[in-house]
Amino acid sequence: MHPSTQKIFPFFDLGDFVLREKCDEDVENFFAYYSNPEVNKFILCEIPKTLEEARHELHYWRKIFYQNDGAYFAIADKQTDKMIGSIGLSSFNSYQSRIELSYDLAQEYWRRGIMTRAIERIVQYAFDDLRVNRIEASISVYNIPSKELLLKCGFVLEGILRQHRLHLGQFVDVYFFSMLRGDLC
Repeated sequence: MHPSTQKIFPFFDLGDFVLREKCDEDVENFFAYYSNPEVNKFILCEIPKTLEEARHELHYWRKIFYQNDGAYFAIADKQTDKMIGSIGLSSFNSYQSRIELSYDLAQEYWRRGIMTRAIERIVQYAFDDLRVNRIEASISVYNIPSKELLLKCGFVLEGILRQHRLHLGQFVDVYFFSMLRGDLC
């Protein structure tokens, strides 16, 4: 690929933290917070059990940007560059002009407004830079703090998808949210 056509991962400065590309130096911090049962009890995907599995997971999410499937960011403390969470957009459907939002955050950073600011910036990125019409998010019906967060950020609860995701060997219902470009008017 010619250097002038190489994709450059976005970087967003949000005050005391930044949204940046994930890197190998993030693996230990990612594994530490992501393996916390309080953090992952509502994460509706496979949880890495080893550092090597965590490295594989980070590489997977990093590649989606270069495969034009979205962008998945590390949320990092601005002073230390320590990864404290993730937020991203994936499963881009160009024909339908929609993309899926997902996020996670280390427990010690909950309820500080960090994810609210991150979601607001990622929504702006999705509409302005990726030019999507619709952003979707699905969460476990038991994840009430995440439900409140999405509503606070302007997402619309569209309904419940019954037994939509397999989590820890059980099918779980999810709340299905969306935000449309037109909702911002």
